[in-house]
Amino acid sequence: MHQQRLTRSAERNHGVLLPGVLDQAGLSAKQRRTRVQRGEWRRLPCGILVVAGLPETFEMRATAALAAVRGACLSHQCAAAVHGLEVHGSAIHVCVRPGRVSRCTGVVVHRSPLGPGDVTKRSGFPVTTIERTFIDLGAQMPVRRLTQLMRSSLIVNQTTFDRVEEAYLRVCRQGRPGSSTVRDALIALDGQPPTESELEAMFVDLLIGAGVPLPQGQVTFEWATGETGRVDFWYPESRLIVELDGRRFHARLAAYERDRRRDQLALLNRQTTVRFTHHQLVDTPSHVTTVVRSLTVQQNRVL
Repeated sequence: MHQQRLTRSAERNHGVLLPGVLDQAGLSAKQRRTRVQRGEWRRLPCGILVVAGLPETFEMRATAALAAVRGACLSHQCAAAVHGLEVHGSAIHVCVRPGRVSRCTGVVVHRSPLGPGDVTKRSGFPVTTIERTFIDLGAQMPVRRLTQLMRSSLIVNQTTFDRVEEAYLRVCRQGRPGSSTVRDALIALDGQPPTESELEAMFVDLLIGAGVPLPQGQVTFEWATGETGRVDFWYPESRLIVELDGRRFHARLAAYERDRRRDQLALLNRQTTVRFTHHQLVDTPSHVTTVVRSLTVQQNRVL
C-alpha cells in the first residue's frame, strides 16, 4: 500500500519523492538510504529524493527545490520561464521572505519581502507574478533585454503597463538592486502619450459609449493651497474628482508625492479623487468606466 502511494505521489510530482509523503509512509532514514543504494532512488544536490532513471526535467528540479526550501516560490528566470517568457539559464531560482533559510545546494535562494499580490500559481507551482518577476529580473539582465520581455508580454495582454508600474512603485526602493533598470525599461516602453485635450476626449468618449453620465470639466478649487487648483473632471453631486494622467513615466514618478498630497487635500475637503493613466484608457477601458460608475453611485448613496 505504501509503495503504491509513493508511486502515485511521485507521478504527480514529476518524479519527486516529497519528504512529507516519505514521512507518512514511515520510511526511516536507513530505509531511504537502502533504496538509493539499490538504485531505485537518487538524491538531487538539494537533498530531495527522486525516482532513479527518470530524466531530470525543469519541473522535477523546481518541485524538489520548493520541497527543500519551505515557504519559497519560484522567482527570477524560473518564474519568467513558467510565465512563458524566453529566458536563458538552467539554475533554479526561488524567493523566500527575509528570516527564512538562505542556503540550499543547487538552488539560488533570494530573500525578499513578498506581498499578497506578489505570488500566484502557474502550472501547479507557486511563482512570483509576472509583474513582480519583471522587478526581480531588473537585477539580472540589461535594460534592453528586460524591455524586450516586457514588450512581448504587453503585446499578448499578459499584463498591462499600469500593473507593472504599480509593482515598481510598490516594490522598488532607492538602493534596491535592479530598480534603475526597471525604471529605464518602463521609460523606454511608455511611448508618446496623448496631449491633454486628446486624453480628455478619450475619457469623454468612453463615458458616452458606456452610458455613464458626464462630469463637469476643468473645475477650479480654492482649497488646493500651494497646488494647481484646476482638476480635469468633477462630479459635484458625488463629490468625485477624476484626474487623467498623460505624463511620461519619468514625469509621473517625479510627481508621485505631489499628486498624493493633492489627493489628501481633496479628501480633507470631502472630495474623493480617482486617477487614470492614458494606458488604462487604452488597455482597460471597461475598468475605467466601471470604476467611475461605481464611485458615482456609491457617493450619491452616502450623500
